[in-house]
Amino acid sequence: MKFLKWISLFSFILLVLVSGFAFANVKTITIRAWTVGPDDPSITRKINLEKAGERLNKYLEAVGADVRVKVEATFDTTNWGSYKKNNLLAFQSKDPNKIADIVVTGHDDIGPYATAEYIIPIDKYIEKYPETYNDFFPALWNAVKFKGHIYGVPQDTECRLVWIRKDKLRKMGWSDAKINALYGKVEKGEFTLDDLRAVGKEMVDKGVVKKGNAIWHRPSPGTDWFQLIFAFGGRIYDSDTGKLVISKGAALKMLKYMQSLVKEGLTPEGMTQMAWRDIWTSWTNGEVGIFLTGGSWNWKEWQSNPYNLKEANMFKNIGWFPIPSGIKGGKPISVSHPVVFLITKASRHPDLAMLIVTLASAVDLNTNHALGSGHLAVRESELAYAPYAKAKYTKEVSKILKYSHFAPNHEKAPFYAQTLFQAVSGVEAGAVAPEEALKFWIQRMKNELGDELIIEQ
Repeated sequence: MKFLKWISLFSFILLVLVSGFAFANVKTITIRAWTVGPDDPSITRKINLEKAGERLNKYLEAVGADVRVKVEATFDTTNWGSYKKNNLLAFQSKDPNKIADIVVTGHDDIGPYATAEYIIPIDKYIEKYPETYNDFFPALWNAVKFKGHIYGVPQDTECRLVWIRKDKLRKMGWSDAKINALYGKVEKGEFTLDDLRAVGKEMVDKGVVKKGNAIWHRPSPGTDWFQLIFAFGGRIYDSDTGKLVISKGAALKMLKYMQSLVKEGLTPEGMTQMAWRDIWTSWTNGEVGIFLTGGSWNWKEWQSNPYNLKEANMFKNIGWFPIPSGIKGGKPISVSHPVVFLITKASRHPDLAMLIVTLASAVDLNTNHALGSGHLAVRESELAYAPYAKAKYTKEVSKILKYSHFAPNHEKAPFYAQTLFQAVSGVEAGAVAPEEALKFWIQRMKNELGDELIIEQ
């Protein structure tokens, strides 16, 4: 059966490539790709595309085809904002020489990119490679659809969670049994965001962390902020109308919660101005008790330079659980932000670019990326693949996926996230009250979206 699947894939390779160059001399076609970390361990996003090119060349050489491919891939480690800005500038130039064939980015870029016609729908390719794409987790396809078409291939996925320092809890007198029971209490809705804040306060009061070092969070925009709206019972998207949604009650509760963390001395008021490197240095040095907006990939990030934590010590001193509900008895929350492969409209070789993406989606390559970068499987076969099945951390953290929500593939979703973050920043800095921040945010969203925005209580 595996041999037949290989023959099926290889037959299409020959159809796409050899038929076009059968009477030419050996020709090398360059496929360019933009990839991003920004965490260093995610360099496998670049490496896997390069390995896909190498594998394809071996197949082509084996049958004596007169064509080869060269994958030229970049890897950006600055930050998401910078990466996306550079990509957008290239797209806006409309110059094929400046635009890559393959773009690796967050699934939430699909809406704006498809609307601007920077990328192409790939439904026909998904149908041509069933031996690969029928193996993907079905739910992930919902994250790459826009207006009825598939525009991306999931490259990886992850989950958002709360990180907590178990060593700090022990210093407060917590037993290992009490610490280990936290996860179950979160799942049952017995441990809420208010309870998390109480634990943070206890850390400060008992002197296990300094004032302002109890509960930290990401210092930048991102889909992570959506999960706090979900936690308070709100929503951000209406699937029936395709419109973005502001749930005023949930958003106000979220802003008041973030304000309370600063007022109670648990979070520094300049949190949104801090650098990631400074945040992770403080966290890995054991100076911070709780990280509210963590991601599953952080686990591998902390094991790499410059932090160099040892996994055995991490299991001993660092715990995790889904984002607690803001409502007693409510379900916990996570948000998954799949990173995806997109094929650009400017590509001169979209068939070949998609073939590279398909080969880069091999079970072994996807697994190497997941385990090396702290991300999670996108294909069902990965779960049975020995290296993945034996990975203790990955196996355990994957359980959070059942609580995952996806950001909407709406062209204004990035604007939603950016302006929500600005509201949080203003509240934490003490520049504006939560009520005023909410009014300001709603007005900006109204001005940008008009009738395409639903505002509900």
